[in-house]
Amino acid sequence: MKKIAFDIGGTYIKSAIIDENRQLQDYDKVRTPVNENDAIINYVEARLQRYIQEHQLQAVAVGISTAGAVDRKARTIAYANPNILNYTGTNFVDKLSAYVQELVVYNDVDAALLGELDEREVDYESAFCLTLGTGIGGSYYQRNVGLLTGIRHRPNQIGYLLYDPETKTQYEQRASTEALKQLLMRESYPHQNIQQLFEEAENGDATARHYIQQWAREVARGIAEIQIVYDPELIIIGGGVSAQGDVLLRYILPELKRYLPEDYGHAKVEVAQLQNHAALLGAVAEL
Repeated sequence: MKKIAFDIGGTYIKSAIIDENRQLQDYDKVRTPVNENDAIINYVEARLQRYIQEHQLQAVAVGISTAGAVDRKARTIAYANPNILNYTGTNFVDKLSAYVQELVVYNDVDAALLGELDEREVDYESAFCLTLGTGIGGSYYQRNVGLLTGIRHRPNQIGYLLYDPETKTQYEQRASTEALKQLLMRESYPHQNIQQLFEEAENGDATARHYIQQWAREVARGIAEIQIVYDPELIIIGGGVSAQGDVLLRYILPELKRYLPEDYGHAKVEVAQLQNHAALLGAVAEL
């Protein structure tokens, strides 16, 4: 049975056929349409039909990664913020079930975590993934129970933790990649290009290093909270900034111990390995 994956974000919709070697075939990436008259799910339906026709598929399993809170059992969007118009209530079963034999739907961070775990050779007992981007998302997996869910289908909302009454900010407003860009803007830094900032720091620019360290300290505070609450075996840092790899960890890990009790210990911390395709691969990982 062929596996087809979709990754629906607020900016782009990505899709591909995933072969038995977890390689992407016929990859496609388009701008997410303004969701009037069910434009998003109509695009997914049309793209799915095209995959089936062009590849002459007889049996199809579809995995969908999507922004928003997902009711995985009903395969619907339980809640989506206003960034995606009219998305709450979207029902993938009603629209797609006529074309597929299997259909699963995940929140995008849940899908990314599944993709990352599937990529690794170690069978971890538990893992937490946080993604640093415009905001901060979270997902927790435990081998015996699978992905953590919640009565309102929105667990692991770590971006709302650590509210600071003095600055009136929460974790994601200080530790997301967007927060780092805002810091640079407030300090009149010459640019807000994160990759360039890391390159400058690695080349000895003390000012660039200072701002990364200031931001990394905030990232570490949240990771410490994750460690204390979830006690996972593995913590994965995702999002575009994870492309900095070990350089990113060198800024974060020394700060992490500052926010944990003495000799408390913490999980193995790694950056994401799959980068932009984690959610696509994770969407079909359990099919």
